[in-house]
Amino acid sequence: MSILLYLPHLRTEKVTKSECREPKTSSILLISAVIFIAIILMMYIGILYTESTMKQYSTCRDKILGYEQGGIYTSPDQFKLALSYCDSK
Repeated sequence: MSILLYLPHLRTEKVTKSECREPKTSSILLISAVIFIAIILMMYIGILYTESTMKQYSTCRDKILGYEQGGIYTSPDQFKLALSYCDSK
């Protein structure tokens, strides 16, 4: 036989709110737009970087070809060595 010493009673005057809320549609769209814009900007920067690197390589190669046509390089090995300099930049 058990004796109940404390009788719990219901408190109806307090209302508890859930702390876990689902994200609103507007916040989801905003986050998606920010991610999309960030990806576009990163692709644009990458394209600009690649383009500038290719222009530098092309300029370097054109100078070396001009020197080769001018007769500065006496052997093909010197010419290949000079072209490898453009690759290392």
